[in-house]
Amino acid sequence: MKNSSIEMLQEYEELHEADILIFNTSYWKHRDTDFEKYANNFPAVSPKAAEFIRKNLPNCKAVAIDTMSIENLEEAKRNGYFVHHAFLDHEKYEEPTMLIYEDINPAPLIGKKILSAFTAPLRIKNHDASMVNIIVEVEE
Repeated sequence: MKNSSIEMLQEYEELHEADILIFNTSYWKHRDTDFEKYANNFPAVSPKAAEFIRKNLPNCKAVAIDTMSIENLEEAKRNGYFVHHAFLDHEKYEEPTMLIYEDINPAPLIGKKILSAFTAPLRIKNHDASMVNIIVEVEE
């Protein structure tokens, strides 16, 4: 049986050209109204989907998701944070490290074509993560 999340990714031919994948699970809607729900048992990228992205979408440089984490944290504790490592490990895959953006609000982007995007991270010495602002240009 195929992994349904991989099947969903394969439906979109344009992903082969994309340099960022933004996962809109619609969970961002709960952030301000029911934070307990938002922070627990949220949708995430599966290990198989993360590996598919790394191996089959060489143009992809970043992934973003509208949940607290790119991966299921309970599962991550058991599998050594496989999804994070799949995106961040530059030695296991031919492509360079991918960036991960979590806890985003994709509402302003829904139904629009993204022309360009960049981030402005805080530079924090001796840390591998930072809060960022994602600045996006969309086609009107």
